Amino acid sequence: MPERAWEGESPELADRVTARVLIATNAGSVSVMDVPNWRQGLRTHPAMRLAPEAVQGRLPAIWELSNPDHQGAFVALVPDEGDRRHALRLMHPSRPMRVLRRQAGEPLWDRAVSGMALSPDGRFLAMVVQPDPTVRYRPLNLGRLVVLDLEAPLDANGLAPQVDLPPADGRYPFVLGQRPAWIHGGRQLLVAAPGPQGRAAQGSPVAPAMQADPRIELIDLNHQTRRVLTEGHSPVASGEGSGFLVARGSGVQWSWLEAPGAVAQAVPRRHGLGTPIGLIGHRFLLFTGAPHPQSPRELTTNNSPLVGPKSMLALKVMDLRSEAVLTLLEGIDPRTRLTAGSLRPTDGVGPGTSRPPA
Repeated sequence: MPERAWEGESPELADRVTARVLIATNAGSVSVMDVPNWRQGLRTHPAMRLAPEAVQGRLPAIWELSNPDHQGAFVALVPDEGDRRHALRLMHPSRPMRVLRRQAGEPLWDRAVSGMALSPDGRFLAMVVQPDPTVRYRPLNLGRLVVLDLEAPLDANGLAPQVDLPPADGRYPFVLGQRPAWIHGGRQLLVAAPGPQGRAAQGSPVAPAMQADPRIELIDLNHQTRRVLTEGHSPVASGEGSGFLVARGSGVQWSWLEAPGAVAQAVPRRHGLGTPIGLIGHRFLLFTGAPHPQSPRELTTNNSPLVGPKSMLALKVMDLRSEAVLTLLEGIDPRTRLTAGSLRPTDGVGPGTSRPPA
């Protein structure tokens, strides 16, 4: 943790951001930080103590991590029993672990599942999955959008059933292999999809950021509608409110929209902005990036000889209107998984001393 706020930063910003951050490592541990209490640092997520393997001390590696919902629950992508299989586990701070999905495909090398988005109320889980999980070592450039209903009766295998989704224009079945994003409390979903040029090149799909004309589509689960909102890819939101971020171009230039249909506003590359991990409300962006210039520089350890050491990152929060910023955590290994979601004061995980953002 930073011993103090760095020069030019705004510690009062944390009091306005009712958000929770999850940090997972491949060793199977998950830590949690509530932004209003950032000075207290990280603590082990309570669900880790309820995991079946916790007694034996052999927690499974976590290869993807959803955002937390309002109750502090999250979903983890882990290896499953058997050869080249993966499972999705719902981890709750006060309930036993629940398996939501089991499929073929090794979770790391086969790129079985994209980043996952859990709705704020914990009912729906959205993700992109490989079209054919039996094919090995294939990048998840294009895949099928899957939404699971975690409150519906279990299917014949005892797992969470899929939700029927409105078809895409032209019934093209694929979306880009990126984390979806919930807005409006979790009843509307943003996904990145290929445009007409990308669909024409479906025989040799390229990485999502290199698509010729990607676009963001809005899916309404209540009304079973689907429409194109704007150009771009990599939507970022945290469920509450209607604001979201999108990236444009292979150089990843970020734009901020306060609501669907609003005019896109460019997000300046300030304060070491690297990878957005959550937009809280309309205006507070959580991201990882370069540490403050006055911060000591650190490098990763236990590196692959093909890659070598990389610079450690910092977790920051920024007000997109005023561009005020605060460093919340330093020394973050870029290989770790970070997600974020909105925090309710009475959800039983955090101390509950935060107030809603202005």
